Amino acid sequence: MNHFIALAAAALVFAPAALAQTSDAPQSDIVVTGVRPEQIQTFVEQVSAVPPSVDQLARWDEDICLAVAGLPAQQGQSIVDRVSYRAQAVGLSAGRDGCRPNVFVFFASEADAFTHQLVEQRRSLFAYYHEENVATLGQEAFTSFVETSRPVRWWHVNQTLGFDGHRLGSDQAQSQAGPPPEDFAPTPDGFSNAQAVRTQGTRLRAAERQDFNRVVVIVDGQRASGYPLDAIADYIAMVSLAQIDPAASTLEYPTILNLFADDPDAVSFEMTNWDMAYLDGLYRSTRNAASVSQQVRDISRRMAGNAGPGN
Repeated sequence: MNHFIALAAAALVFAPAALAQTSDAPQSDIVVTGVRPEQIQTFVEQVSAVPPSVDQLARWDEDICLAVAGLPAQQGQSIVDRVSYRAQAVGLSAGRDGCRPNVFVFFASEADAFTHQLVEQRRSLFAYYHEENVATLGQEAFTSFVETSRPVRWWHVNQTLGFDGHRLGSDQAQSQAGPPPEDFAPTPDGFSNAQAVRTQGTRLRAAERQDFNRVVVIVDGQRASGYPLDAIADYIAMVSLAQIDPAASTLEYPTILNLFADDPDAVSFEMTNWDMAYLDGLYRSTRNAASVSQQVRDISRRMAGNAGPGN
């Protein structure tokens, strides 16, 4: 954890003023009725980001472990607790004793400068260098992550595993990819022999699956100032539990992704039933689907079957 402590100290240099613990703004009471299946599928297609080198949506396997820097301890713990609560709702374990961080959340009042500094000092955290069986959204998306000012920005590093959760390259590998080492160095499998992939005897499912390896979230303390802490935590949960396209157009839908929308009628201050239906669909869909389009249909179908995919 020494290197995360160093990064946390850097975040404190850019730390924002204390954020609002509660909000006087009324909570959204949107009720969506008569939603057409094509509307749901359009939402799923718009928000779901997929690395160009793979044809699958990624998700966490069993555990997530948060580390929050740049906030007072009490507020940081509130973020951890809220995101952990949302993670547990989709069947994940969060914050087990002795866990090593795989979700890194930084609050910085000068987020643009902090992002450049973090990338310059810890490029391996973002899988900037080659890692075996690792996928990201690519260089263009990474440039946008670094250069585009947003209230919240995020970067996912995914790992390709066998359909049963074993690392590719060895039958003796561990059942899942672990978090990055403390120095954030790349962790390729290091095998020079051919990859070992187990057959499933079907074209309906792939021999591989995509798991999140680590996620970096940077919150701009100035742009997020005045927003409820729970709302920011829900936003962090949404973009940490799923790989969301930051350019997605979501104003037509009741979602926490509209937290920072310019249209006050579109703003949601908490994760909505629509959001939870999406995450539930993602985490209950086929892990090793044959294609993204199959996963999108599966998630959309499950969302449509969820009672009231509004707030």
